[in-house]
Formats: sequence, structure tokens, C-alpha cells
Amino acid sequence: MSIYTIEEYRTLCMMIAKGVTSLEVNGERVTYRSLSEMLRIKALMEADLGLAGAAGRTRQQYPVYRKE
Repeated sequence: MSIYTIEEYRTLCMMIAKGVTSLEVNGERVTYRSLSEMLRIKALMEADLGLAGAAGRTRQQYPVYRKE
């Protein structure tokens, strides 16, 4: 069982993308000290949610040709 939810992960990713370091959710204010702290927590969330290693990876795709 994860201690984080996918919604929390998505929210953090959106905050990082927007450059926001403070957010209020359900009346609770969360303030991060820096971008590096946010990235560290994002990595922890990815590991906890089983998303580790997925970021930064490229998928290789091969074309398929069919004779019809």
C-alpha cells in the first residue's frame, strides 16, 4: 500500500511545472523550501507508487507493415 496517491503525485508535478512552491489543499497549506526539495519528494513518490525508472525513459517503436 502506497503512502502517496497518484493525485498527489500529479499535483506535485503540476506545481513543479508551474514553478509554484506553495499550495492550499482542503484548508491545509503546503509550502516547499525549494525546487530541489520538490524533486526529491517527487522521486520518493515515484518509487512508492512504482513509477521509478519510468521518467526519462524513451520507448522504442518499430513500424509494422502489412500487405493487404
